[in-house]
Formats: sequence, structure tokens, C-alpha cells
Amino acid sequence: MDNGHETVAPHDQALKTSDPQAAAVLMVFGARLHRYCPLLWLYVHESRENFLRNLENRDQCKPVSKRIFNFQNDTIPATEITKAIEKELEALQAELELLLAGLDRGLANQLRDCVSKLIARSCKEALVKRNELAHLIENMPETAKWDYVKGFGKRFVQMGRNSSAELRAHYLSKL
Repeated sequence: MDNGHETVAPHDQALKTSDPQAAAVLMVFGARLHRYCPLLWLYVHESRENFLRNLENRDQCKPVSKRIFNFQNDTIPATEITKAIEKELEALQAELELLLAGLDRGLANQLRDCVSKLIARSCKEALVKRNELAHLIENMPETAKWDYVKGFGKRFVQMGRNSSAELRAHYLSKL
């Protein structure tokens, strides 16, 4: 599912996603946002020159805003859930029907009803969790956000939005 967002499987004790819908689903399954850094907000500048032009005039060379939700790794079976999120709904339904095919028709219908109820309730819960994430986004102060400046190749610098001119000059000289 390529919607401009990415969900990264766990590594180094963190599960990260830039997809707010996936983040809400992970929360429905019990994922807990990272205690100290639940949200990383980056302004991605394509080059040092674009960053400097944007500093002079915020209307020029506007950076791309990227929000990354960070979860504690040990709270859910993340690999299975991220695979399910990215799978097509029809494929998941076909999997369920394959499992139900060997059961008594009455029991299979009861299980379908139960799964439907679980899905309906989970959808409602996902919307509640999405609202929690929206609240987190809306209340993040500008001073807690970061500038991410791309350099040549894989080089980049990342610095706080409220960094001093001296600190910016120091980091930008590394590119």
C-alpha cells in the first residue's frame, strides 16, 4: 500500500510510522506511543541552499512536513499487524472464508457475524485513537519540531527549529 507513508517494522526498541491511520490501528491493538518521543516532526529541506532561502523568507522553498509516530516495540505483535495493514481487504476476507469453509454453515455464519462486530467496534476505536493523534499533532509546539536538511549522497543534518544561528552554521558546514 503506497500512500506516501511508511510503517517500519520494529528495530532498536521502536516501531515507527508516518501513516496516521496505521498509527491509530496500532493503538487499537494496544501499541503505546513512546513515552519521551511519541511524535517526531521534521521539516525536510531538499538542500542547504533551500534551507537558507527558507530561513530568509518562510514563503520560499517551503520544506516538506513529515510526522513520525514512535511506539514502544514490546507492546504488540507489530510484524503481524503491519503485514495485515498493508494487505488488501479482499485478500484478508478470502483468508477468512478459506478458514470457515470447513466448518458447519451455522457456526461459520456466527463467526462471520462475530468478526463483523469486532471490525465495527475496532473501526470506532480507530477513529477515537486517530482523534488522540490529531490532538497530539495540534498541540506540538513549533519549538519541539526539527529541521532536516539533505546534503550530498546520504549526508544530512537535523537540528531543532529554535537552534541558534551559530549552531545552524556549525551543522550546515558539515554538509
